[in-house]
Parts: sequence; structure tokens; C-alpha cells
Amino acid sequence: MGTSACVKEVDRSALVAFAPDAPFLAAGTMAGAVDMSFSSSANLEILNLDFRSDDRDLPVSGAVPSSEPFNRLSWGKSPSSGSEEFSLGLIAGGLVDGNIGVWNPRLLMSPEERENALVQQLSRHKGPVRGLEFKPTHFPPLKGSESSTHGEIAYLSWNKKVQPILASTSFYGTTVVWDLRKQKPIISFSDSVRRRCSVLQWHPDFATQLIVASEDDNSPSLRLWDMRNTMSPLRELVGHTKGVVAMEWCPHDSSYLLTCAKDNRTICWNTNSAEIVSELPAGTNWNFDVHWYPKLPGVISASSFDGKIGIYNIEACARYGVGEGHYGSAPLKAPKWYQRKAGVSFGFGGKLVFFSHNWFFIWSFRG
Repeated sequence: MGTSACVKEVDRSALVAFAPDAPFLAAGTMAGAVDMSFSSSANLEILNLDFRSDDRDLPVSGAVPSSEPFNRLSWGKSPSSGSEEFSLGLIAGGLVDGNIGVWNPRLLMSPEERENALVQQLSRHKGPVRGLEFKPTHFPPLKGSESSTHGEIAYLSWNKKVQPILASTSFYGTTVVWDLRKQKPIISFSDSVRRRCSVLQWHPDFATQLIVASEDDNSPSLRLWDMRNTMSPLRELVGHTKGVVAMEWCPHDSSYLLTCAKDNRTICWNTNSAEIVSELPAGTNWNFDVHWYPKLPGVISASSFDGKIGIYNIEACARYGVGEGHYGSAPLKAPKWYQRKAGVSFGFGGKLVFFSHNWFFIWSFRG
């Protein structure tokens, strides 16, 4: 594994959620993963991300036991602005027994208050919780049996542009878009062979587009759909040879999508061209969870069945796995976070040109 690509790591078989506004990540023991000691205990930990230090370890800032291991983990912002009690937000974990644990990470990192870190335990579901995502706006739950007729839910995602719109996808191959204002589905679709779906993500920029991944080893597709026409997908990303298990869109440049699959490949795609632009170095076992770090562009996490969480520089991964003759490969383009936010230059005739993200000015100087 390339040392320049992996900048931090820790021995954990755990799902990851980055803090929205602080240099921490939460790690929750992954359901179904076994560590080297065959421990059956489950924990929620807060790990410190200090990129100023050359130490590759991720020190533990706090830990509490969990009643069950995790299927999903999410870290949301403070429910109320200016709240000192929830200054680091809330962590929610979807557990294998159907419960949802909600923790206060500020208390979790305090030795004196750690025993009070569990804020609430929600008991609504009868099966494992595999869909979990924070939303700052409150909406009432879906009513009646309508929400249970589309099969066992594999994942859900809030629309990034239209607040009341939610999408879910199922192991039966059906994706449903819900309007919580009307308390009912507004569209449902599946592909022609009803591939077993594993994860979906709304496009960060286009309100009507979402991407759905399949964990079917015989057809490990990544298909971009437009809700204005679901007769066929808008685009397909071809590269994985076994089922896709996790993915996430880059929060700093929406042309990048990160995926990992059972073929032991973790790929960064250009979703506009459907080309592979970067790939993580392969370990001895495949990754099951990947995320972009929201505070530092180009930094990602990958959790593997090797029992490790790695923090990687995606740009240093560009030379791994993608050879010159690889089908669908492309050079890593300059990402949006490299664009100059402002600049100034003198021109002929006493002219001064200044630009920023929203402005462009020319001044004329006369002696």
C-alpha cells in the first residue's frame, strides 16, 4: 500500500462518519465484521484528525460501548444554532436490531460526562436499519403501509436541492422518490432486470438526478437516472466487476464520485464523462465504507475488511490501479478546489484587472 496515498490509519473494523465542522471522525463497529481477536463487543469511538502531525495514528478522543454493531452511521450538525450543549452536533447509528442510537459527541469526548453521551434510543423498526441520514428540517413520518410495499430498504438519501424530497432504494431493485409534503411516493422505477440495489445518492447540483448502485456480482452497475424520464438511465459507469457496496459524491466538486465494491477496487469517477480518474491502492480485502472529508478537499476515508480505517489523499492515488491501457481511464483533471478564488494583474495603458468568484473589474489609472 502506497505510503504517500495513505496518510493516516487505525486498526478498526468500523463504519465512519466525519464531523461536519470539526477535525474528528466517528467510528462505529461494523455489523458482520470480525477483528483479529474475534471480539463480539461493539463500540462508538471519536478519533482525532490532526493533519499537522506526521504521526499516522488516529488517536481516540472518546469511546462508549454500543448495545449492537452498526449498519449505518451519520454525524449531523447541531439541531440549534449557537447551542453549547450540542456544539459538535449529533451522531446517529443504525443498529442491527432495528434500534437507532443518538449520541452527543461533545459528552462522548468528556471523561466526566461520557456516561450521559447516549441522548436517545429510537425503537421503531423491526429489522436492521440500513438507511440513515440527517436532515435539518423536520418532516412527519410516512403514514400507513405505503412505505412498506417496495421491499426491504437498502439505503435512503435526501434531495440536495428540494427539502421535502427523499429517495430510497431496495434489495428488490426498486427505487422510490417520496414527497413528504404529500406523504406519498411521486415516482418509482427499476431497471429491466431489477438488480439488487445497495446504495443511492442524489446529485449535488441537479435536483432531478440521482445515481443508484447494484451489489449484484453478475451486474455491478452504477446508473445515473433523471427523474424526468426513468425509461432508461442517463449514464452508466462501467468498471467494477463485482457488486458495489458504498459510494459518496464529492462535496467540493460534483464531477467526482467515490465508490467501492466487492472486487477490491475503490474508484474515483468523473461522472460527466463516466471515466475512472483515480483509484485507491488495493489491500488484501475490500473496502465496505468510503467518505469524503468535508473540511479538506481531496481527503477521503476507506474502511476495509482488513480491519483498518485509512485516510487517503485522493490525488496521490491517481497513479495506482489506472494504467495507460485501462479501459475507461482518464487523467485526473484539475478539481474545482484548485481554482483561484481571486486574482489581480496589471495590463497595458494603466489598466488593473481584478477578479473573484462573483466579480470582474477593470480599473484605469491616469498620471
